Amino acid sequence: MKAGRFAWAGASLAAVAFLVVMAVSGALPQQRQLVKFEAKGLMSQAPERITRVEIDKAGKTVAFVRSGGNWLREGGGPLPQAAADKLSMAVQVMHTSGPVRVMAPEEYRGTDPREFGLAPPQLSIRLYEGNAPALHAAFGNLNPEKFLQYMAVEGRPQLYLMSLFVGEFWAAVAEGAGK
Repeated sequence: MKAGRFAWAGASLAAVAFLVVMAVSGALPQQRQLVKFEAKGLMSQAPERITRVEIDKAGKTVAFVRSGGNWLREGGGPLPQAAADKLSMAVQVMHTSGPVRVMAPEEYRGTDPREFGLAPPQLSIRLYEGNAPALHAAFGNLNPEKFLQYMAVEGRPQLYLMSLFVGEFWAAVAEGAGK
């Protein structure tokens, strides 16, 4: 019976010693089963570096600028918090959400861009870091299954199939924040 007590006491001391070593060193055990996050979006800049956004939908353009961490209508006042949150999320999605499929130019060569809804686009966005353009994207039609959306990026020859929610974020911003 005493041997069992000594085993439990030894295990308790070992656990306390481990906790003391962890507290002193400040190191946490490495969790190898966890995958580190890696942004796979089409915009390489961090979302907080975007200072200006232009959205063009149906020939109407609305512009927003970030000042002191807050989004403002260009030439106007601050956005309501809900609209500002949507705009911030839309910018973040361009950094974090990658395409489901990338179509090389050979795959769609000879196809009229109107078939993809890109001539003219249904919605286009321009994102700026300061005065420098960060990303200009044009959103087109949905794919035949209606859960992906065609998107073209200025300066890149590929055509992208994006999850539907990406374009929906921007459409919601265009409809709600521009009011």
